[in-house]
Order: sequence, then structure tokens, then C-alpha cells
Amino acid sequence: MSNIRLSALISNGMIVQRGKKVHVWGWSDSAVHVEGCISDNKASADAIKDENEYRFDLYFDELPAGGPYELEIRAEGGVIKVSDVYSGDVFQLAGQSNIEFPMSRVRDTYPEYFEAPKDNLIRTFKVVENGNFHGPLKEVQSGSWVDVNEASLPDYSAIGFFMAKALRASEDVPVGLVNTTLGGSTIESWMSKDMLAAWPDDIKLAEKYADDAFLAEVKRTNEHNGSSWREEAANKDKGLSEKWYELTDGVDEVNGWKDIEIPSIFKEIPDLKGYIGSVWLWKEIDVPASLAGKEAVLWFGTMVDYDITYLNGEEIGRTEYLYPPRRYAIRKGLLKEGKNHICIRLGIETGRGRVTPGKLLAILTGSGKRICDGFNETVEGFDDVLDVSGTWKYKKGCSMEKVAPTDFFNWKPTALFNGMLNPCTNYPVKAVIWYQGESNAGRSSMYFDQLKSMTEGYRKLWKDDSLPVITVKLPEFDDVTYEPDGTDNIRTDWSDMQKVQEACTAIPGVYLVETAGTGEINDLHPQRKKPIGDRIAEIVKSLK
Repeated sequence: MSNIRLSALISNGMIVQRGKKVHVWGWSDSAVHVEGCISDNKASADAIKDENEYRFDLYFDELPAGGPYELEIRAEGGVIKVSDVYSGDVFQLAGQSNIEFPMSRVRDTYPEYFEAPKDNLIRTFKVVENGNFHGPLKEVQSGSWVDVNEASLPDYSAIGFFMAKALRASEDVPVGLVNTTLGGSTIESWMSKDMLAAWPDDIKLAEKYADDAFLAEVKRTNEHNGSSWREEAANKDKGLSEKWYELTDGVDEVNGWKDIEIPSIFKEIPDLKGYIGSVWLWKEIDVPASLAGKEAVLWFGTMVDYDITYLNGEEIGRTEYLYPPRRYAIRKGLLKEGKNHICIRLGIETGRGRVTPGKLLAILTGSGKRICDGFNETVEGFDDVLDVSGTWKYKKGCSMEKVAPTDFFNWKPTALFNGMLNPCTNYPVKAVIWYQGESNAGRSSMYFDQLKSMTEGYRKLWKDDSLPVITVKLPEFDDVTYEPDGTDNIRTDWSDMQKVQEACTAIPGVYLVETAGTGEINDLHPQRKKPIGDRIAEIVKSLK
């Protein structure tokens, strides 16, 4: 008797690449003979010793587009059946936050896609974050194939989803998305040691993090630094101990409150330039009878770094870091006719605080749609829109030293290649969709060579010398003003990276998606993802 198991990628609901052999692999606990069939295709192989287990690889003839098919794998003592299998086009999504960026973050811009979103023939396999410095893993740590439905859509890669929708509209073929993405990740983290052979310092760094004791200490330090800074700030903050969020009057100069125009970038305010600690923002608003008592939502753009927001003394929401747009639900009955009070405790960790200009600051009721011209955010279709920008009051809660930097160890060389991407290279795909570069801006001079080496390495691993790599150009963004890197130096990092990305099209089989008109200069994570997905789809359709 022998136990057999398949890779997690070979599971119910999988979509396999049409026009290529279907690769099925797994492991057993002994040297068994394995046979399989899918449709009329049959294949067999012997399991071969692979460290502490035995591995088998079966290759079936290509399947025509469509389905459903059933895969059956047999070995002495065991049978595995994989159902609801389709053949279509499969794409490897890789890179950082703007391709990881989920549909939940673009709901305001594309609400229509959340109405009856069911599509059983768009499916994704999301590989969870997993860095590893001990060499390439042979199997993904977790994951399953999930089709588009009301529950799953919010977690889908927005760019991946829109690309798939465009392809499905053009040709009724199933589309699979293998999602290996992580916000903030560098290109080096998605490269193997072999791919990094020309950069020995990166290999040395990877080897440093392969020391388990060292990495454990990094993790402990990260946890301590992050939590201890915020705990100390909370303990020192007069605004919390004195409950400034409950104030309804006395918010004036006599009591230490000063005027501030919101939104604003704090470095432009002498009293707050470089300030680190907590700042309390307070505003009295007049609510009309037509809005009183209604369920609503407060839109407050993005803030640096983290916040707790109150309405009439009641917390309505909090966000732990700078990037997500603040959307805080206001319960029925909390808004009252006449005077109401919004109070925000804003934590500033590196001296670059802001309430981002151009973002809509308002209380809204009903439903509608977000509109953005690349800077200014507006809405249409909502029942009520009560503007809350303008003159606010502010007061410092406590001053702090700059927070110790976090060591994002999974962004280090080889970590994500080893732990997330390498196990996927056994799974045939039509193309790699690569959206990355933000975290390498500032050192773009080597990016061409890095991308070339990565592309060549991926093609070897996928055993496809012409595997297309479709890259996405960084869209317009004012990185000097809106990316808090701790310096006020005037940089050209963003534009330099865009030029290098353009040059990378000289690498055979590397394509570039132009993103002009999709960026938001005041947001590293623009919501206008549909045009990018559509443009990727156009390149895909042009491939032979």
C-alpha cells in the first residue's frame, strides 16, 4: 500500500493551459508506478526517490479549450480524482502591490462589477505569502482554485480580473490566474540564486537571512519595535487620557488648539514640519435634517501614517497604515441634525504626516461611483455628499522619536522566488504578467540586467524558451511628494525606472503595457486598474 498526493495546484477547479502538455505531479511514500487519465489522454510514470519521498511526473497530451474534464490518478493502494477541470489560458501574476491590489480596493471606482459577478470560467489560485531562504520549495504551502463569485471577487487581483474579463469577452475560453504577488517586494526577492549570479552582494544577503537564529531575531525586533512605539505613544498621548474625541466645545486657541486646512501636507505647516508623534484633528460640522439619523460612510482619503477616527465621541474606524483609503461606516442614528463633531487621532511615525490633498473628504449616503482625473477625487450617484474639508483644529497629543524601521525580510533576495514562485514553474502558463518596479526605483540602473536574467531564468524553469513576459510600466505618480521615504531630496527615481522599463522591451519576448492616463499622482496605488487589464489583454491577444 502506498499513499499518494498531488500538488495543491493539481486540484478541483484547476484550469490548464491549452496548446501545451498537461503536467501533473505529486509524491508518494514508496517507489510506485502511477497511471492517470484525463478525457481520452493517458499517461504513466514511476515515482522516483526525491529526498524523503518519491516524486512522479505525468505529462498528458494537450487538451482542447473547454471542459469540464475529470483527472484520475491511480497507484497501488490509492486513487485520486480531480474534477471540474477546464482547459484555457493560464497566466502567472507576479510582482508587488499594484498587481496584488484586490478588487475590494477598487469597488468605489467599479461598483458595477460587484453586481452579479458570477463567472465560473475565471478562476484564480492565490499563493499565500511565504518567504524562504533555504532554497526553492517544491510545493506551494497552501491555496486552492476559486472561481469568480460574490464572495471571492473582493480578493481577486484587480488587474488579473479585468484582464480575464477582457479576454473572455473576446474569446469564450476559460482563464486561470496563478497569483504570486506581494506588496513592497523587490525584483531580487523573485529571483533565484542562479538568476542573481551577477550580483554577489544579493546572494550574500540571502545567505545572511538563511541563518534561522538571525531571522528569528529580525522577526522579534520587528514585532517589538512596531508594537512598543505605538504603545508608548498611546500611554503618553494626552488626547487619549483626556478623551479629546469627546470634546464638543472648548476647542480653541485658549486650550491649545490651532487652525489647520485639511487636506494638507504637514511639512508645509511650520509647526508640524518633521513632527513625529500623535496629532489630533477636530472639526464641527452642521448636518442637515435630510441627513440626520441615516446610515452613511465617511470618506477621508489617505493619511500618514495610522489613525483612529471618531464621530460624536464614538469610534467609527481605524486604519493601521498609510495606504488604504479611509472608508468608515457611520451607523444609523449616530448623525444628528445640527452640530456634530469629527475627531481623528493621527499617528505620525517618520515625520512626514499628511491628509492627502486631492482626495474627497465627505460624508456620503446611498450608493454611487468614484471619479478621478488623476488627482482630484469626486463622486457621482450618491444621495447625499456633505463636504468636511476646510478649516479644522489640531493639537499635538504627544511627541515621539522616529519609529525604528521595519525589516521586511520577505523582500530580500530569493525569499519569494523560493517560497512562492518556484513551485508554480511546473504548471504550464501562457505568459507571465509582471508588474513591479516601485520598490526598485532609485536603483534602476541595474534593472534591465535583472529583468533579463529573471526572464531567462523563468523560461528555463518553465521549459519554454519563448515564454512571454508582459511587464506593466509604472503609471504617473509624484513620488517626491507622496511617497514617504524619509527624505525631502528631489529625486527622479520614478521617471528613471519608467525609462528603463521602456528599454526592457529590447529583451526578446518582453512586452510593455503603457499606463498613461491610469495613474493618480497623489496615490501610489491608483484605482484605475481596468484600462491596464484591458491593455494587457490586447497584448495577450496579439501573441502567437
